[in-house]
Amino acid sequence: MNSEITIINLIQDLATPHNNTIIKQFVGNKNVQLNLWYAETQDKKRYQWSNDITNQYFQANIYGKSLNLSFIRYCLTHSKEKYFIVGWMNINTKILHILFFLFQRPFNHWTDHPQENKKKESKWHINFFRFMFYWMLSNSKCKVFVVGKITITTFLKKGFPQKMLVNLPIFVDVDEGLMEYKSQKAKIQAKFNVPVGGYLLSAGSRLIYEKGYDLLISSISKLPTELKEKIKLIIVGSGNQFLNLKQQIDMASINNVIEIQEWMDIEDFKALIANSEIFFHPARFDAYGGTTLGMALSVPVIGSRGAGAAVDRIKHGVNGYLYEPEDIHTLSEQIITLLRNDELRKQMAIEAYNTAREWHPSLGADIIIKNSI
Repeated sequence: MNSEITIINLIQDLATPHNNTIIKQFVGNKNVQLNLWYAETQDKKRYQWSNDITNQYFQANIYGKSLNLSFIRYCLTHSKEKYFIVGWMNINTKILHILFFLFQRPFNHWTDHPQENKKKESKWHINFFRFMFYWMLSNSKCKVFVVGKITITTFLKKGFPQKMLVNLPIFVDVDEGLMEYKSQKAKIQAKFNVPVGGYLLSAGSRLIYEKGYDLLISSISKLPTELKEKIKLIIVGSGNQFLNLKQQIDMASINNVIEIQEWMDIEDFKALIANSEIFFHPARFDAYGGTTLGMALSVPVIGSRGAGAAVDRIKHGVNGYLYEPEDIHTLSEQIITLLRNDELRKQMAIEAYNTAREWHPSLGADIIIKNSI
């Protein structure tokens, strides 16, 4: 094999659409060979992808959820290759982290914002092992790729030196098929019963407390009646807050204004967003999130300062609006401002798309190639 070829082993639990967006950029690269390793081909309890994303661009290797000594031996003996580990939650990746630390072998670790368990009833051993992992990681011969500015700040507070940290945010396709999505406007509006001359709004993610959809519903309920009569907000997702959000909508008597849809095919979701006047990212906390998708589909985004992608990408008043997570009064005012100003909304949509183009997925591949060790 040509000695000039760099071999990067990308090791994950599962394939994901957003990681595949970066993986796609390695297709046809004659200087880099990307080896994909996954613990399993799919997890139907967590995700229901309609196509095979595991082998979408390269034939993947499956190392399994149980201890795989052959896989670990490969990683230890092929020392001239690079190792890029996404997370650390299975037995094999945990052992690799420990061995790379003990042998001071160079490797790369990619993580989003660490989940801190602040509950008083949190088991002491969970907090202990979490502390030990970050201590080990900070003392390894490692580059830590983190998702966004918020995550970088958190790792600096944990004592990680700046030189260890590389910002590798979540990337999404900047769709060349944007006009095809936009051409579906009449069909989309009819499908979701948008009032004639009204406004389609959208949001979507896991329906959990941290994502803040109850706050978004509250802000919509506070809008002037004449504006609510023109709005249809579609929230897409599933999670443990699904029934609570439905009940909140019922109690506010805004069933004709807000509709919750369970997960839909990604192409249908993109078409929905692309034909929306506003996309919302209302999280109390989100390591990164959907702001990037809204912008890539040329839609202005209103996002909270608790959402990593919103903080990273939104230029307040230029390509969208930022607000404090619990400040539903300001959120309502921002919605009113955008919906009553067509020119501002159109200009923000243009600026949102321009921002997305500055963060093309090829940049993600470049960050990995240039910074991995």
